[in-house]
Amino acid sequence: MYRTLMLALTALIRLHSFCSEAQATPPVNTPPDWVVKLFPSVSAPDRLKRRLRRLSVSERNVHGVAVVTATVELMYPDMYGKDHLGQANIFLPASLRDNPTRRVPLMHNAGYEIDETSAAGLLAKGYAVCTPHAEPLHPLHRNVNLDLAILHATRSLPFVDPLRVSIQGGSAGGWMTLMLTADAFPLVCSMPDVPLIHFGYNIAYLEANREAATAQHGADKPNMPYLAAVSTITDRVKPFYGMPYESVTYLGVSPLAHIDTITAPTLTTFSTADVLVPIDQVSPSLTQRRDPSLFLKEYDSAMTTRFPGIRGKRTLLEALGSRRYDLFTVPVAIGLPRIKLGAAPPSETKQITLPFSQRKIWSITVIDEGAAEPSDAHTKYVWGMNHEPFRKWAEERGVTADQLTMPKLQRLMMRLKGEAWRPIRVRSEGRGEEIDGNQMDYPEAERADVTLGLTAFATDDVRAIRLARLYSRLPSRLKVLGASLGDGTAKGARSALEMFAATGAQRTP
Repeated sequence: MYRTLMLALTALIRLHSFCSEAQATPPVNTPPDWVVKLFPSVSAPDRLKRRLRRLSVSERNVHGVAVVTATVELMYPDMYGKDHLGQANIFLPASLRDNPTRRVPLMHNAGYEIDETSAAGLLAKGYAVCTPHAEPLHPLHRNVNLDLAILHATRSLPFVDPLRVSIQGGSAGGWMTLMLTADAFPLVCSMPDVPLIHFGYNIAYLEANREAATAQHGADKPNMPYLAAVSTITDRVKPFYGMPYESVTYLGVSPLAHIDTITAPTLTTFSTADVLVPIDQVSPSLTQRRDPSLFLKEYDSAMTTRFPGIRGKRTLLEALGSRRYDLFTVPVAIGLPRIKLGAAPPSETKQITLPFSQRKIWSITVIDEGAAEPSDAHTKYVWGMNHEPFRKWAEERGVTADQLTMPKLQRLMMRLKGEAWRPIRVRSEGRGEEIDGNQMDYPEAERADVTLGLTAFATDDVRAIRLARLYSRLPSRLKVLGASLGDGTAKGARSALEMFAATGAQRTP
């Protein structure tokens, strides 16, 4: 996972608003017949039925693993609600070559594009993998829209098992992972590394400390090289959301504001030395005292009451409450190399096997690297993260009935109605006027995805009965599936879902 996190960090540093290479359409080649059957459409993508247009297919051998990559184009609504074209890479496991009709698990790599080398490990385990491709906008600039559309379109494919979908990502991709986890249902697990928790706080922090990061102190390099490299991210965020950073819109694009609907097993990691995503937004009790002689006096990372919270809670641990998480602190090994800007990654990386809870939804692992120093990035030392025990446990456990909670079901019904869980306002393009922002897919795609998820969830009797019971307690305005979900039995719930899928899922409420 060190490689994946470093790829995310590299992308974070190479901020840009336009990339001519990314805009180029890959040439269409002659793909194998089995891939053509999986991705038959080469016509312009629509909003649902033929959403993925096949652009190209490649096949390479990566460390003994056959990596088949289908590059596709899809249409999605952007933050302004306007139609936009994006691309995705969908990596296909070898098992589909032998049996294209089988169902395989899916891992969505959120935010940043995962490369073939990083995808190969998951392919070897039998996963299909989807990820944004050749996207010129940074994840924090484009919001969740493209990733939502990719996840919806890919998990609806006939070869994907809708009960075996997971999400992972690091840094801004970790933020994206949490945002998608709050929206998606059901999921096997979620693995966000060093994610932004409070969007407004983190962007305000980058803006406020830009000068402290770039000041020279008589040297020939920035005082805080990694922070200086990424602080310009605020230049593109502000035109979208405007000021001030404590506005409800910045809260609305924060995982903190969606935390009640994150119900799948979630393993997230942070470092005490992170200067890009300060641990202050997890809890001030985890912040270690810095050496003040190393920093300009203007530098500050404190989470203050300036920023709004959810029910008065501004940090992750406060908002979760102790019943929903287990906290693990892991020291780093002595003698690890320091992270260094521009240095080549080592041939071998010390792996930290991440502990996790089998009792609570959230497993929060804090890597104790000591206090932050100016030269740090997301971490102080070079080390990797081993999520494998958690992933295996989550796969073996599968989707349980308690993943469906009342807040989660309310959000699913709101998606069916085309209503946002947290409405936001954005600045209109060009004029700077405040308009309603969009963090949702097309209405028909939202309805199809919710229907698919609930139908898969209800295949188990215990889960179906829980769905029917929770549905009976919804307010009338959210009972989109009808006055009741069958007669309260598992069979009745499944029959009601089948009826809705056949007659109501495609209708606009």
